[in-house]
Amino acid sequence: MLGDICLNPVKRGICIDQETATWIYSLSRLSNLSQNGVIKRLLQVAHGTLAPFDDAGLRRILREPWGKVWKLPALSRQMGKLSHGRLAAPTATRLTVAEKAELRRIALKNKTTMSALQRQTILQRMASR
Repeated sequence: MLGDICLNPVKRGICIDQETATWIYSLSRLSNLSQNGVIKRLLQVAHGTLAPFDDAGLRRILREPWGKVWKLPALSRQMGKLSHGRLAAPTATRLTVAEKAELRRIALKNKTTMSALQRQTILQRMASR
């Protein structure tokens, strides 16, 4: 069981191209899950992403080529929500009490948030490399 949805085994014959199979294998090694567990999670993500669409929208998403479909405004908004969620927490850094107080003081002075300052610092370090 992954998440709060109980998935029962159902026999389905599916075909996956070699590129996708390799990607699923690499995800399974990365996450320390079985390939079946990775496929279950991918289907859960797809279900959550496609849930807001009506029958006509689903039909269009499933039948038309991906290069054309991902440009649809409603789907790109849904995909954007997923990609922005990954950027929400810039880092999991440990700060001392003094460092945290100084960061908070700088954030208040610049009228921004502590995470925005961390994000800006990370981007500056990446640009200087």
